[in-house]
Amino acid sequence: MSAGAPSTDGNVVATAAFDVRAYTTDPREIRPSDAGLDALTGLTPTTLDVVADLWRVERSLLDLLRDVLVTPAHADPRVTAFLITWTYEQFWLAETLAAVLEANGRPATEPPGGPLGRLRRTWDDRARPTVAAVRTNLLGADVTAAHLVTAWLDAAALTHTYRALAAEEPRLEPVLTRAGAVKARHLAFYADDATRRLAASAGARRLARRAAARWRWPGTRYAPVTAATARLVTGRTAAGTAGVGPSEVGLAHLDETVAALPGLAGTAPVRGAVDRLGRRRRPAVAASPRRA
Repeated sequence: MSAGAPSTDGNVVATAAFDVRAYTTDPREIRPSDAGLDALTGLTPTTLDVVADLWRVERSLLDLLRDVLVTPAHADPRVTAFLITWTYEQFWLAETLAAVLEANGRPATEPPGGPLGRLRRTWDDRARPTVAAVRTNLLGADVTAAHLVTAWLDAAALTHTYRALAAEEPRLEPVLTRAGAVKARHLAFYADDATRRLAASAGARRLARRAAARWRWPGTRYAPVTAATARLVTGRTAAGTAGVGPSEVGLAHLDETVAALPGLAGTAPVRGAVDRLGRRRRPAVAASPRRA
């Protein structure tokens, strides 16, 4: 990370820039064969709800690659080099989460979603890439900083969820810690490149503030998360009562980290997303019968 950039845990440090070449030659994939699936059977339905939400988000992030590559970001060799290895790591992370579900008799499937979610999915599949290509190419290279900021937010939100789930279900701790280590390198790249771009351009800072204000908790565009994920992430009870426990402190820390980026002082996208997350959630899904 460049000098003065926020680290992955929110502290300001002075270190060298993220080494993309080293990252691309050392992928850190997590494969199902490495997850110790035999020890991960018999997980509770609420735990599986969270794993299913995580699988859905990690898998859907691969779809975002299509949107990014039609923007000016595709012309940046540093970004495209990073994305090649990022895609490889994302694919295997999603496959491993699917394998945990399968080991517990829960097929990895997308939730049905409501009419609005289906409409959004149709738009994203058929029209959004073209519209985004026109819009972002008119905005120019400054839009890449906005992509990096929202990518940081997505990865930070997922890391928060991994940590909370590992604390609640110790059997998942080894695989979720490895998932967090994969995300840590993603966070470092996003923070480093975003800091550099935001410091250099007022236009980039303006677009990034706008993108942060519109950011939503990952995976909620087509369907809300399950009640289990909303409770785990927010630390709120079914009645909606919030405490000042580890979840609340961790979420506030994420906003502090975003606000430390150039031009983003005073923003609190995580708090806004979490408030919406607690209001909009799916009911728990009953576990499917175990396969013979």
